[in-house]
Amino acid sequence: MKATRHIQSFNEHQSDVTKSGDFLNKNPHLAQVIPNKYVYHTSNPIFRKKISKEGLIPKAKSESWLSDTNIHGKVIFAVNSDNKKDWWDSTYDDDIYRIDTTKLKNKWYGDPNFELEDKRIITFEPIDISCIELIYKGSGDNKL
Repeated sequence: MKATRHIQSFNEHQSDVTKSGDFLNKNPHLAQVIPNKYVYHTSNPIFRKKISKEGLIPKAKSESWLSDTNIHGKVIFAVNSDNKKDWWDSTYDDDIYRIDTTKLKNKWYGDPNFELEDKRIITFEPIDISCIELIYKGSGDNKL
């Protein structure tokens, strides 16, 4: 029953990508990048349970990130580097997920909020739980 619910939820989000139209037409400024085998996603621990059930689901501006960004549509942010110094630091003790891109067909793009040489990337497609691993459990506490 749980697996069926997860697959249904994942498929609903996958079809959202198709229903939303061609996101490249809305984001012609994006540069496609080839991700490393592993990319890393940072998330507040309050979302841990939901991520463990649904995987990573693209979110719109008002749901989880700044509204003045140069990205149109729902996305997932990640960092294309195994170097911990490159990983996103929100100043909170966040969870860190490792995403195995070899198990995905997602297209990845440089995050237009940063220089192309930067390691920050985005995808408009959901990421199934079979492709992610929680490698650090944060406390959610402020690190400052």
